[in-house]
Amino acid sequence: MDLENLILNPIDIVEEVIYEKNWSFSRADEYELVADMASKCCQYRLYFTWSENIKAISFTITFDLKFPKLKIIKAYELIGLINEKLWLGHFDITSKNGIPAFRHTIMSNSDNDFLHKKLENLVDIALYECEKYYPAFQHVLFDDIEPCESISFTNFEVLGSA
Repeated sequence: MDLENLILNPIDIVEEVIYEKNWSFSRADEYELVADMASKCCQYRLYFTWSENIKAISFTITFDLKFPKLKIIKAYELIGLINEKLWLGHFDITSKNGIPAFRHTIMSNSDNDFLHKKLENLVDIALYECEKYYPAFQHVLFDDIEPCESISFTNFEVLGSA
C-alpha cells in the first residue's frame, strides 16, 4: 500500500486544520468534529460533518447570539440582505433556537493536500464573513436598528483599533 497516496477521512483533515489554529475541539465520532473559537467579537462554535454517501463536508458556524421570536422576522430580513452579498456559503437562523449560523458544504476529493488547503481557506473566509456581519446581527437584536441600516455599517472598513 502506498502511504503517500492514502486517502484520509476528511474529518481527520479538518482536525489537522483546527489543530494548526490551536483551537479546542472534540470529535463525537469519525464523521463529526466540533471546535470552539473566541474572536474579538464573540465566541463561535464550528461544526464539521462528513457524509460518506455524497462525499461532502457540511460546515456550520454558530454565534453566541439568540433571536427571540419577536425579532425573528427582522433577523431573516437581515440575513436576506447579507446573503445577497456573499460569494461563498450563506447565513440562516436555526429553527430550533433562533441562533444565527453560517453554512457551507464542500465536496471532497481524493487529494488530501488540496482538501487541507480548501478547508483552511473555507474556515478563514467563513470567519471573516461572521466577523464582518456580527455587528449587524447585534444592532438588529439589541439596538432595534432596521436591517437595511445595520448592514450599511458593514460596508466600512475599520483601520486600527481604539
